[in-house]
Amino acid sequence: MNGRVAAKFLGVAAMGGSTCATAMKYFLRLIFLMTCLPVLTQGEVARPNVVFIITDDQSWDTLGFMGGKVHTPRLDQMVKEGMLLTDFNVTSTVCSPSRYSFLTGRYASRCRGDRFMKEHPPGDQTQVENIGELEAGELNLCKILQGAGYRTGFVGKSHVIRHDWLEGHYEAEEGPLEFYPQDSDPRDPEVNAKMQRNHQRWCEEIKKYGFDFADGVYAANLKELRCDALNVHNLDWTVAKAFEFLDSTSEDEPFFLYFSTTLHHGPAPWNDRFSIEADPCLTGEGYVAEAFDVLPVRGNVIERNRDAGFDDKKAFALWLDDGVGAILDKIEVMGISEDTLIIFVPDHGSYRHSKATLHDFGMRVPMVLQWKGTIEAGSSYDGIVANIDLAPTLMDLAGAEKPPDYMVDGVSFVPVIHGSSKPIRNVLFGELGHSRAVKSKEWKYIAVRYPEEVQRKIDEGKSFKGFQGEVLELPYLTRNGHLGHHAARHNPNYFEADQLYDLQRDPEETKNVITQNPEVAERLKVDLAKALKQFENRPFGEFTE
Repeated sequence: MNGRVAAKFLGVAAMGGSTCATAMKYFLRLIFLMTCLPVLTQGEVARPNVVFIITDDQSWDTLGFMGGKVHTPRLDQMVKEGMLLTDFNVTSTVCSPSRYSFLTGRYASRCRGDRFMKEHPPGDQTQVENIGELEAGELNLCKILQGAGYRTGFVGKSHVIRHDWLEGHYEAEEGPLEFYPQDSDPRDPEVNAKMQRNHQRWCEEIKKYGFDFADGVYAANLKELRCDALNVHNLDWTVAKAFEFLDSTSEDEPFFLYFSTTLHHGPAPWNDRFSIEADPCLTGEGYVAEAFDVLPVRGNVIERNRDAGFDDKKAFALWLDDGVGAILDKIEVMGISEDTLIIFVPDHGSYRHSKATLHDFGMRVPMVLQWKGTIEAGSSYDGIVANIDLAPTLMDLAGAEKPPDYMVDGVSFVPVIHGSSKPIRNVLFGELGHSRAVKSKEWKYIAVRYPEEVQRKIDEGKSFKGFQGEVLELPYLTRNGHLGHHAARHNPNYFEADQLYDLQRDPEETKNVITQNPEVAERLKVDLAKALKQFENRPFGEFTE
């Protein structure tokens, strides 16, 4: 890589004064590469490109290789050609905090974003949910990769920056986003121009957080587009934007692509009118008349799914699989499959499988790694790994030295990528709303503790209002009543203060066995107290007293 940059510099310099500035640019880049990046010795692997594919609200039953009754041939093949991390976990099980941890290497309650700190000034018990965001002006994984010479790209769903924009009204006079009525027609040229300008503002804002390229952006979920007509998934649009980024890369610099699809979040993609049967011209930037010729024709997704013997209502899983397959094929056609680490992982489980809880079907999601020629095909790793571990791992692979004052909670799993089977940790901490957990390979302990003012109301016998107006003896663990309602409905022990699960005998965590295993519970309580004391001035019941 250094030789290519040097050759380019010498060639440009020889062209004379008119290109002096360009020559200087390459000279400075050469100096950076020679002095800041590691020199590879014989037998070492060059820094890889990274394509990070993160899905939304995806449970095990929408993946064929996990036993789901769905047709996902490309993802199944990716597992055969790469490595499956069978006990990969996210430390918070809703969108924003999970993604924050992926992109920083920190637990979500470390967040110092404006919205988070407004809700939780120092001294408050944090209530981790969708108020976490990347801190403006602070380092994160992507900025560190940029500093290590990587070209960085962002495509798809964000939900990790500018919650003030998401929560504000789209009024040009009062903020950066232009207003249009909820029932607007994106085909109206005036309305569509506003949508395009809003999209461009989001793209420019995202670049400030460590991205050279940002396009095909959804600020959060589809409903945050504030237009009924645009409340549909468009995988074609985002894959096309991913291709634009890949085509803009150079062999002279490695790249990192963050590709975040809106699938399988609501609106329900199994309802084809929100996905496969939707108008492919309806995008996050309004109505785009030109087609996106990057995926198989939508019309034959259901037909191919049916030919494979699967239910029509599960065709949405094949559609997502087509998107992943298109990116895999693009890397292959570019001739860089042996230079590229491709990662596939959901951000957490779905409502029916423990989203917005610390139960395993919400926390534990499959991660698939493919790096041809480096990762052993058909391999797996069964140790506990987490989203906080991604950032230190990619920093290691990039040869990017962590700044001394940059906080990281995760640990690098580079040895795992190279075939090690040794555990990288014995227990993992998790946090969501008013609950905290520690998980080992055999057990999980979950504690529910409310802040003092809420506990006082509980002790006084006051009741709380549920999402559908019902009376609750205890409040939901999250501010968001919709999240709390569905989480409580699907998890019978949701409100219990102390929960212990035998993950080997009861992987669905239906039986709280804390009274039968007091010694195990006490041991894990000690582990939880140790984890919580890392968070200065953040109380959590008796664990931090």
